[in-house]
Amino acid sequence: FGHTPIGTDLFSKNSISSHSFSKSSSTMATRTPGFTRKELDDVVACLKKAMSDPELRKLNQRAVQATVWHEQPQVSALMQRLRRDEEVVRQQILEATSELVYKFHEHTLKATLARAGILHDKRIHAGSSLSRAESFDIFCLDAKERLYLILQNYDWMQDFFRLYPLHFYENSFQFVERIPAKKLKVKVNVVGLGIGGSMAVSGLAKAGIEVVGYEKRQEHGPSSVGSRYQNASWRAYDVASKLLDEEAYEELTRYRQQFNVQYEDGSTGVLVSDRVQIILGNAIEHSIASAKRYGATLKFGTQNVTEEMKQGCDIVALFSGAHTSEIFPEIKPEMNIMSWDDIQSDCKMWLRIKESEKDNFFCVRGGEVGAEHWHYRIESARDTVGDIERVRNCLQSLYDRDIRKAERDEAKKEAVHARYEAQLKQLDEVQFAVEGGKTTGGRFDYIFTNAPTNVHNRAKRDEDAKDGSIVLEGGYKVEVKMASNSKITAKPVLEKFKTDLVVSGGDACVPPNPQAAYGATLACEAAEMVVQLAVGVGHINAILEDMKKMTDFVGEEWIHEMRQLKTLLSEYYNTRGRAENYFQFVQTLICNLYSLPPFEKC
Repeated sequence: FGHTPIGTDLFSKNSISSHSFSKSSSTMATRTPGFTRKELDDVVACLKKAMSDPELRKLNQRAVQATVWHEQPQVSALMQRLRRDEEVVRQQILEATSELVYKFHEHTLKATLARAGILHDKRIHAGSSLSRAESFDIFCLDAKERLYLILQNYDWMQDFFRLYPLHFYENSFQFVERIPAKKLKVKVNVVGLGIGGSMAVSGLAKAGIEVVGYEKRQEHGPSSVGSRYQNASWRAYDVASKLLDEEAYEELTRYRQQFNVQYEDGSTGVLVSDRVQIILGNAIEHSIASAKRYGATLKFGTQNVTEEMKQGCDIVALFSGAHTSEIFPEIKPEMNIMSWDDIQSDCKMWLRIKESEKDNFFCVRGGEVGAEHWHYRIESARDTVGDIERVRNCLQSLYDRDIRKAERDEAKKEAVHARYEAQLKQLDEVQFAVEGGKTTGGRFDYIFTNAPTNVHNRAKRDEDAKDGSIVLEGGYKVEVKMASNSKITAKPVLEKFKTDLVVSGGDACVPPNPQAAYGATLACEAAEMVVQLAVGVGHINAILEDMKKMTDFVGEEWIHEMRQLKTLLSEYYNTRGRAENYFQFVQTLICNLYSLPPFEKC
């Protein structure tokens, strides 16, 4: 059955099946999906003008986001179109699945009724795995159930039975909800075990998929994969609940933001925010631990990942950060990455750790409001000494780097060493107080701040430094760029990675601005998308493999329909990826324009 022709243009007229889509969907399907450079340039120009308005620049960043999406229809119109592209492919998947379910069901009606317990068949009962397709009706029942499991994995089952009522009677028996787990015929390699990659590996292993995760950094110690000390205000805990085990999920959702509210009738209540505070390194470590508990194979210290991939696989998922297209230059033209260098923003970040006086666990986010002068602070009171150890590792790594950079400049070396000794002393004293029970509840304050680099914000950093609580600081550049494609099907790339399909996610497609507080969330959403795609491919591969044994009953057209469904799943990843990436692109663009002086005079 060979490799699936994944590169088919699903939006061309000839590629659309005879399925009867709505008029609007058919019309949309005849145009090229996605966006052009000119369309994105127009969005950039629109936002440059909008973000020059002095009144808008007085608002906080979230208020600016809300205002722009409402008052700049050019921005939201493109997002709407990308969502419609996504929906076109989803409808194609549902329609193709309906036709295939109908075809399989023609040969398995009695077997289906036996599965539901309405008829008796000694070969079939409610717990049968159907792994041995000894007869054609059993094969058809297994294939049909696999199609339902694909829909269930995407959470589309309810829509499917609503849109295609000819199948609803099957759901009325409720056997669809009780389909036993089935083995998946798919292998996945994940490159990069940051927040998105580690969660993807855990989710793939949880689904029973053979997965290998590759990471260039070591698992432990300075500069390790879990050494990232940055705080994130994270919204992907719903994704985490699907991809991680219970132990890891509970750790990641420990610092859920809450606030007290007083109502007009005098009563009070506690509202829970839709965000959770995570320290990225901590989240990565727990995701890796979850992946290990599910049996994933993880390889750290991998310097040449394509050489490490000895055997082929079905999917390679790249979660290797904002410089992915530089690490693997052959994918850059395929991803079609566009950039806007004039809107780069230089930012500063610093971390304070000190003994806490909070009576309980505590988390809050805030900062100064106003363009250029903004800063974004995430603060928590915690008892996790491991987070202090992580900071210690980062401090050691930065010290080693700065000493190397100082070379023979003895004065600079002395300054680097003095700063390191002061920061290390602060860490030691806080850790000693926490472990010795000398702080309230054995807690310490973890206060992480981001801000654009300018005189106003440097003064804030200097003020924070007066009590000696700054233990780490650094700078970074936020680039504005975005990939047009999240899936790659070019033959040279596939051959290099020894795979049938390459997909990318998170920072690899669009770098985040930390002020937008969405980068980690986007990476985790991409992780869920990879798991959904892999589960679908695994079920379809199993059906295609069994079709080889059923050549007396299965014709080439039927096989082609299964392959086309497999292609549709990868195209859905691509179209949904464009929409998700565009949202992040607009957030980063607005945050950068909020950090820089106005581009136009108003």
